[in-house]
Amino acid sequence: MWGTAFRGFLVVFAVLGATAPAAHASLSVPPPTVFTNAAAFEAAAGGTDNGTKPGEQGSGFRHFTPGAIAVDGSDPGSTAIPGGHTAAVAPSRLQPWGLELGPAVAVANDGFSSVNSNAGFSPPNLWAPFNSNTTQFQIVAPTAQAGAPVPAVTRGFGAVFVNVENSGTTIQYYSGSQALLAQPLPVPEGATSFAGVLFADPVVTRVVITLGTADIFGFDGSNVTADNTPGDTMAAGDDIVVAEPGAGGTTATATAGVPVSASLASFGSSDAAAEITAAVNWGDGTASSGTVVPEGGGAFAVTGSHSYAMAGSYTATVTVQDFGGAALTTQALIRVAPRATATSLTCSPSPVAVTASTICTATVSDLGAFHITPTGTVAVSSPTAGASFGDDSGCVLGATATPGVAICEVAFTPTELPPAQARVDAVYGGDGTHVGSSASAIVRVRAQRCTMKALPARLKRHPAVLGVLVTCDARANVTIGVRASAARKGGLKAFSLQFGSLRTTVTAGRPTVLVVKPSKGVLPALHTATRRGQRTALLLTLTASSHATRTSTTTRVAALRIR
Repeated sequence: MWGTAFRGFLVVFAVLGATAPAAHASLSVPPPTVFTNAAAFEAAAGGTDNGTKPGEQGSGFRHFTPGAIAVDGSDPGSTAIPGGHTAAVAPSRLQPWGLELGPAVAVANDGFSSVNSNAGFSPPNLWAPFNSNTTQFQIVAPTAQAGAPVPAVTRGFGAVFVNVENSGTTIQYYSGSQALLAQPLPVPEGATSFAGVLFADPVVTRVVITLGTADIFGFDGSNVTADNTPGDTMAAGDDIVVAEPGAGGTTATATAGVPVSASLASFGSSDAAAEITAAVNWGDGTASSGTVVPEGGGAFAVTGSHSYAMAGSYTATVTVQDFGGAALTTQALIRVAPRATATSLTCSPSPVAVTASTICTATVSDLGAFHITPTGTVAVSSPTAGASFGDDSGCVLGATATPGVAICEVAFTPTELPPAQARVDAVYGGDGTHVGSSASAIVRVRAQRCTMKALPARLKRHPAVLGVLVTCDARANVTIGVRASAARKGGLKAFSLQFGSLRTTVTAGRPTVLVVKPSKGVLPALHTATRRGQRTALLLTLTASSHATRTSTTTRVAALRIR
């Protein structure tokens, strides 16, 4: 006979599919704790009221109040019922609280007196079924009302009831189609009363509620009908509290890309292991067979192994079926951690001239045993004043020939001359499989350097010019000044005068020919001195600077003889 031996991680057993033979249709769970006080129920559920937060929160509860629903037909999906104080509610209206309503449920703000003069319950904001005195609540994952309902489980459910004057008001709890209580839970009689239960594990998938022994009113979409029903045969519902829907505690932990083996469920059966099959839906779109492991005394466990590609929390659903067709379903929560990474950063060349660029290479490595290449982007920045990355604030990783290693590059340009060095920071943000990591690199920065070479030229040619070849390792503003001089000879005096000058900008790494034109009167003076046998020469001074540098670099070259 089917039975269960719940461990802390077990989520839910439910009978699915066709009705099984009587010998295999029994399902038992540890008896729940019964509550007759809403505050005590919430305290036992633990945590806080999660309200309408989307997604399973893992702990706490959700408290619904019917006064939150408008009765004039303006509430999403609702239908106003004649009388002006009652509205039929959309089945999805309570999805944010983790509940899917059965059909034909209404809310009222007058205690239903506008649809049945024998009602008029207090407090006035209530809910109740119409056309019947029975309704159900399906447990679903908390989502926005517009979302498709996703079946879920909970540890328990409770509600406040009004005008309970007979034993007809009850709650029955189900796991799938299997009733979890031998008899429906009777709601205490009274003007206002609370009834609810909490199971040790999340096993409840559905709740069926019967209110009194007669319905409050009928509604066919247009007209309201109310029999002359005695008030003591009717009851209505008020606040609802549901323990946080979800798979419950963590069954197993894993790392993305690394196979995890876990015991996913426990159950009891009089059948042999060979007559039982298990299937596991891992919650990531994949499924596989589970392994049924006998544990002695009619107890069995279901184990399975799986590798999750992405980090996150997954609800694995395990379905166990015996030879006779009876089936049980459990859910288990598996938390998958992202893979660790290490980021390194190198910049070359270093040192680099101010206003010149260096290439910084970020390398991101997977630190796991099974190498999975990281993807995504690396953001780069620098706290150093004047740092520039052009239009790039990061780079996209690309795979390398080494498994588990990816790289990307970005150009870094210091536009100011720092005291000694610049810092570049790289931050890898991670991807669905990997956690982020970061690194920094130090780049030494120096002033730009230029070289100068006078080109052979005969100054007596027309036009008489001086050619100079200038090469700088960074973009720079250059000034070339040329002085002409004649040495003393006998009674002839030595003299020096300004030959000429120019100013221009030189591109980094590109040899540039510059032409210096002589000032007026310089050439005749030099030619005269040459004819007299005086030794003449030119002294070239190159000053290279940038608006970003704090000092200028000056280079002097040897005298150039004029023949």
